[in-house]
Amino acid sequence: MIATVIWLGGLISTTFIILPFIQKKMAGEEKEKLLSSLQNYLNPVGWFCLFILIGTGMFQMSAHPSYQGFLAIDNDWAVALFIKHVFIVFMVIAMGYMTWFVLPGLKRIALKQKLGKEINHFEELRYRNQERLILWTNSILAILVLIFTAWARSVS
Repeated sequence: MIATVIWLGGLISTTFIILPFIQKKMAGEEKEKLLSSLQNYLNPVGWFCLFILIGTGMFQMSAHPSYQGFLAIDNDWAVALFIKHVFIVFMVIAMGYMTWFVLPGLKRIALKQKLGKEINHFEELRYRNQERLILWTNSILAILVLIFTAWARSVS
């Protein structure tokens, strides 16, 4: 349960509080340093929490009396859990894209800027927009995951 709180709490607070505040109050290299530091801290925590959630979720699911087997979707509990897992898969894909494409792209741009090289501002804007979109999408998916978790608990 603590992994859920850390993962989803970090995601939602980052999306709705921290990033908007940083975007409004900071600029330039100071802002990029803080964003990079925040990403370097939160990204591994998010992946670790996800790993814990998958492990504990698999154990709890297999021990549940309504569990009939892999992809046996024959009751309300199984439907809720299946939909929840579809949302989680999309969250993992989005996190992977952020980890392996968006964040490295932003780091390359920051390094070029630090070295005094010419940077492509359209590319930077594209990565920032992708980052924002992924965070918002994952926040919405996280809320849906919680809703379907509640549904699964209510029908079991």
